[in-house]
Amino acid sequence: MESNQIMYDILSQNNIAGTTRRLLAAAAAAAVIALPTAASAEDHETGDDAPVFLTLDNHGDLNFNQLLGVNNKRIIAGYFGDGAVVPNNGYVLVPKNHYAPDNFTHLPAGDTASQTQAIGINDKSFPDIVGFYTDNATGFTHGFLDSNGVQTAVDDPAGLPPNVGTPVQNLLAINDFGKAAGFWTDAKGHEHGYVVQLNTAHLGSSKFTEISPQEFKSDALATQASDITDNDNVCGFWTDAAGNNHGFFGHLGHRLNSFKVTIRGATAVSTSPFGCNNEGEIVGSFTDAAGAVHGFIWSNGRFSQFDAPGSSQTAAFGVSGTFINGINDRGDIVGFYSDGTKVHGFARLAGDE
Repeated sequence: MESNQIMYDILSQNNIAGTTRRLLAAAAAAAVIALPTAASAEDHETGDDAPVFLTLDNHGDLNFNQLLGVNNKRIIAGYFGDGAVVPNNGYVLVPKNHYAPDNFTHLPAGDTASQTQAIGINDKSFPDIVGFYTDNATGFTHGFLDSNGVQTAVDDPAGLPPNVGTPVQNLLAINDFGKAAGFWTDAKGHEHGYVVQLNTAHLGSSKFTEISPQEFKSDALATQASDITDNDNVCGFWTDAAGNNHGFFGHLGHRLNSFKVTIRGATAVSTSPFGCNNEGEIVGSFTDAAGAVHGFIWSNGRFSQFDAPGSSQTAAFGVSGTFINGINDRGDIVGFYSDGTKVHGFARLAGDE
């Protein structure tokens, strides 16, 4: 159900080895949340505490980088490589240029990765990282958990054979209590979101909670669970029969409420949340009536539009405009944008309080 008002108070409803390990070790040396409303305005940032914008590209491929997750210590997960000319290579970064050039190679026995993406990272003293890898031998794409430098495949049984011939699964985010958000893809190519409580001692006993498209509308095609906070608030989106996305947000196990980005009275055609934090902020991208793609931030009861400096609506490698993919509790955001010929990773670091 679409909502244009504050819906409810959630609380009231009841390493990687080698270089990466050293990098993470060095970097590591009751929010009241309301859903978006139609009341919205642009942010205007001035003064000495204005955020700092950084374009951050790994030299492994200066043509294509995406930054996807950031924790409170400003450790960033991302990857380089468009997946065709240059394979996806997951990495971890501490701005501006402390990269861990590890392609998440400590995989389960028998698996060799042809592609990897590091997507989500939590705030444990030695952070857990989640993402996906494609097994070179089978072509199957698995979600993975990287804990203490060891990667383990994490797959929702609903998206495995015999239900799906060639599995495509992703883990997108992980909170500090071992709950991860992600999706699996069905035989028609539609995503199905889920949250999993990871049992790290026996991953086969992990508990999956499905977020079905039909929770939102009978003819909805797909869902993606993009992020989950330490308070068990989950954000993501569902896709309607016309192929447009609608954001959702709510407490896991309760009704997830839909919303669309609305700025200056104009409602987005498509809304895709990719990240949310413990402060009740939500980020993602939206498509406007002209077909342009912009980043959005939901904070302090309003939406604001964010377009990365130098971004272009001319597509590069299939990416146009600006995508915000992650936000931490400090208000730092990470994402990527097209400049018309290349795709760049970016971080916007919040000013000091």
